Amino acid sequence: RIRSMMHIVAMRRTKSQKVNGKPLVELPDRQLFIQPVELSLEERKLYDSMANEGKLLIGNYVRSEALFQNYADVLAILMRLRQLCCHPRLCASALALLSESSKSGTPEELRQRLIASLMAVLATGVDEECPVCLDSLVNPVITHCAHVFCRPCIENVIKTTDHHQGRCPLCRGDIKTNQLVEVPNEVEECGSADGEKWQSSSKVDCLMAKLVELRNKDPTIKSLVISQFTSLLSLIEVPLNAQKFSYVRLDGSMSQARRAEVIDAFNKSNPDSPTVFLLSLKAGGVGLNLTAACRVFLLDPAWNPAAEEQCFDRCHRLGQTRDVIITKFVVKDSVEERMLDLQKKKRELMVEAFKKKTSVEDRRKQRINEIKALIDL
Repeated sequence: RIRSMMHIVAMRRTKSQKVNGKPLVELPDRQLFIQPVELSLEERKLYDSMANEGKLLIGNYVRSEALFQNYADVLAILMRLRQLCCHPRLCASALALLSESSKSGTPEELRQRLIASLMAVLATGVDEECPVCLDSLVNPVITHCAHVFCRPCIENVIKTTDHHQGRCPLCRGDIKTNQLVEVPNEVEECGSADGEKWQSSSKVDCLMAKLVELRNKDPTIKSLVISQFTSLLSLIEVPLNAQKFSYVRLDGSMSQARRAEVIDAFNKSNPDSPTVFLLSLKAGGVGLNLTAACRVFLLDPAWNPAAEEQCFDRCHRLGQTRDVIITKFVVKDSVEERMLDLQKKKRELMVEAFKKKTSVEDRRKQRINEIKALIDL
């Protein structure tokens, strides 16, 4: 049914489509590699401790059917696990965000703690999805019942009812337009990345090894380094300076004039132009032309695979003259591996929604492959 509806209401053109045997858009090859990362013993101990605490807390919420009432805690746990995969310093305030709702107080005090906790989580740039449109949050707002939606989505829900009051799609509580709380712009949780206390992480070490190897192989190659966490980008600046890399940075806190300035500097071909571009996932998703780069390093996977693809296409687009190689760093035995599984399911769902009607032969082959998978052939 979804496939039939999409064929009626949507027209889709992709870079891979062909006309008369030729691609619609002639582009160099694009390759994607998964780079496994092994945490150090100390990092693994921190991660496992947080994971076990998170499982216990979320398990209690599930058993008591109070998961959505404590959604801020769930978001905080997932975010902290993802941050621990990148750098332990990102989680300096991890305990402050956990179990806030379990403290004593009036219902209104507990609600305000939940909202404050949610704001702290979302302000780090984490790419949560809106429960209404199922896409990455756009202009996120928090309701009085401590749930997060895109502002246009939840305002549309409220407008469909009388007196500017609606029902929360998650908990069915009353929500009003004048009670929506805006999420602040991205902020960095860790302090200055400089100083004697700075230390590296397994993922940062892996990234720097790749960058140094590229520079030794071909000093003209330019790279995009992408992360959701602006605080991680700040931490990476320290080894970049130590290794004397020339780099620029773009994140959501920068003005349009400053953005244009750093993009222009990166795209220049003179020998002393920057070779590394530190890019926030949200800020780098749309409207940028970075074809000067042909290497992409994604430091942390996104819930929404389309958000990643948009960043990758900043360099794999018209004007690109080199093959584009994308490396996704994924920590072994972590939430990041399970996020890749979720991404795969989302991609398969999207393909099913847009693909043409399958033939009898295609369905037969699909069934054979399913049987092979079931019996592990």
